[in-house]
Amino acid sequence: MKDCTDILGSRLTDGFSNGVSIQQDEDDCKVVFPLERSDGDSVVLWVEQQNDDKFKITDAGETYGMLYLSNINVDLEKRENRIQTVKEQYDLDEAKKEISTSVNRSELGTRLLDVAQAVQSVSYLTYTRRQYTQTDFRSDVGAYLADNGFRYDSNPEVTGRSETHRVDFSVHGSEQPIYIESLHAEDTTTARAMARTVGYKWSDIHLENAQAQTISVADDESGELGSDAANILETHSDVYIPWSKKDGLHQALTA
Repeated sequence: MKDCTDILGSRLTDGFSNGVSIQQDEDDCKVVFPLERSDGDSVVLWVEQQNDDKFKITDAGETYGMLYLSNINVDLEKRENRIQTVKEQYDLDEAKKEISTSVNRSELGTRLLDVAQAVQSVSYLTYTRRQYTQTDFRSDVGAYLADNGFRYDSNPEVTGRSETHRVDFSVHGSEQPIYIESLHAEDTTTARAMARTVGYKWSDIHLENAQAQTISVADDESGELGSDAANILETHSDVYIPWSKKDGLHQALTA
């Protein structure tokens, strides 16, 4: 096909401009683009006039809110690095909790498109959350133990004062038993409930054998944890280790 510009140029311009919606939103302008975030919603930006020649373009935190509701932890190093890359690529003032930049009147057109593309890029962080289960995490903990030369029994029965429990791992090589529980949750409410169950298990086992060492390993990378669950595990375990600091598990088992 020849004459691409003649054939496509005006039609593409018309198609894009007809897909853009500009609305008054109190003192600001709301711009809806014919572009979608990863959740299928349209990219929406607000333009706030700061003075005669200065404007702020912002997503008003909507992208961050979408990631939060999707259980995407933007504080993880890999995601923070991705956000920083987007910030630098599109020359933004902010790109984490708010995607925004300040521009002159003459820059409004090109910079609106820059910020819209930045919103799309940051929204794609939803694709970095792989489907991951408690069984997956337990397998990862077992693999870590094996890779570091620790022998263990999986899912053994352990006698407590009031009942018999199953634990994820019983590690060999110590005069006193060493038990490990792994914990992965998709939300903080579930994490808190699981932590309470683990806390009860450790307390009951300790009542039967005060010398037993109990270790809780919690997934703070692929799952959601929360401060409540972390506090419960830290209080009721002899050793509490977040997976982001997994080397602490090796140290605990060789101490």
